[in-house]
Amino acid sequence: GGGGGGGGGGGSSSASSSSTGLQWPPRLQSYVERAFKQCTDETERKFIQASLKQLIEGATRQHRLWSTDWDTQPLPELSPGSGGGGHYSSPMSPAADRPSAAEIRAKNKAILEARKQSQTTGKKSRKRDKGAASFAESDMGMMDNDAEKVARDKRHRRFMDMERGIASSTPGVSGGGMDDDMKFISSEAIVGTCMVMEKPFIRLQSMPDPSTVRPLRVLVKWSERLHEKWKIDEADWEWISDQFKAVRQDMVIQHLRIAETVRIYELNGRLALEEDDMGEFYKIQSYLMGLYKEPDNPRDCMTEFIAYRIFYWIINNNTAELSKEIGAMTAEHKKDPAVRHALRVHETVELCDYRSFFGLYRETPNQGKCLMKVIKHRIRARALRVILRAYKPTVPVQFLQRQLGYKVEDVDSLLRAGNGEEDDSDDSDDWEGYATQSGIVVTVEAPAGGGGDPGTALVDVKASLDALSLTNA
Repeated sequence: GGGGGGGGGGGSSSASSSSTGLQWPPRLQSYVERAFKQCTDETERKFIQASLKQLIEGATRQHRLWSTDWDTQPLPELSPGSGGGGHYSSPMSPAADRPSAAEIRAKNKAILEARKQSQTTGKKSRKRDKGAASFAESDMGMMDNDAEKVARDKRHRRFMDMERGIASSTPGVSGGGMDDDMKFISSEAIVGTCMVMEKPFIRLQSMPDPSTVRPLRVLVKWSERLHEKWKIDEADWEWISDQFKAVRQDMVIQHLRIAETVRIYELNGRLALEEDDMGEFYKIQSYLMGLYKEPDNPRDCMTEFIAYRIFYWIINNNTAELSKEIGAMTAEHKKDPAVRHALRVHETVELCDYRSFFGLYRETPNQGKCLMKVIKHRIRARALRVILRAYKPTVPVQFLQRQLGYKVEDVDSLLRAGNGEEDDSDDSDDWEGYATQSGIVVTVEAPAGGGGDPGTALVDVKASLDALSLTNA
């Protein structure tokens, strides 16, 4: 348990503006950077990292992080005659010239750990995070503020899903009811002759003219160009989305349900996810499921979108559609890593197993985090209430951060920063903002051993519960 600590004792004081846990001394951060500057290759860097970790953890246990003068401490040394393994001289030990047997064992353990890490280390690529706050901010998973949501719903009703309309009038295609616009779609495919790439989406008011419809090769080329414009931020999403709607309209008019159609819909769906445009994403993935049923169409990305659909039904609390989705899956689908992950997420949400959920969140494949971040906020709100009711009178801030899926500043993060490595975590949630918004009350308990350490940040459970009740009132 992490609830002990006696937040109301004489050693506690009210926290000012900080609601975080451990803060590293600036001189220690500079010391770590200087130590890594000695390294000339990856093996030496791994050795220095293991040595520093052992040193800092020891100083933490002894409450000497803040009392130690890191500016004058000697750096861990890598002797040139050690065959690449290095020789470590502890700055906390005055007899560094003649290491003890314990130090030698520690050195050998650090070398083995460094070599093992160097063999298994891989570089993770960072994912683009565009406009996450617009959709994920709300605890109940609202897409935007009320005004934008009303406007989006109005547009959604006005521009009914064209794909569903053509599906009901095209042989071999299942879909929803026929929209009024669809009476202008011929039951026979039209072959477009327009070679102009850019074309806005316009609601059909008459039978389409082939000279205004773009053929497949133009649609494919324009979709690729739109993707490039999106990647370099050459145009805003509203314009790009409008262009993709026109592309889809031209494909529906020409009854194009082939491999190129699948790829364009998949691309459009992923971009809609990145932009948190759930209205467009829902229409795209609905039609895409029908395209996957065509015998000659590619299905290599089908399970990716099935996983997205599971997340979508969870967000909207649509248990009926979710049950249908799971019931329609084949055994092969359920073996796919993305689908298996989505089903595990569904299970953790049903059980409110927040510990497992945040572990799954970090492992989310493909672009699932675009949807998972909405579920994350909902789970986080539930978890906070559970923890505050379970732990009394206080709970350490770092413990609460870990339980709620926030990144905690630990020794490894300090060493990565000192080594100049990029943070591979894409969870850029603002803990300070969340703590303030949720009314979390923090006190600081002075360390028993003194030594100048800032003390342990603790959450006052009773005061935080009272503030949380007022916030949700």
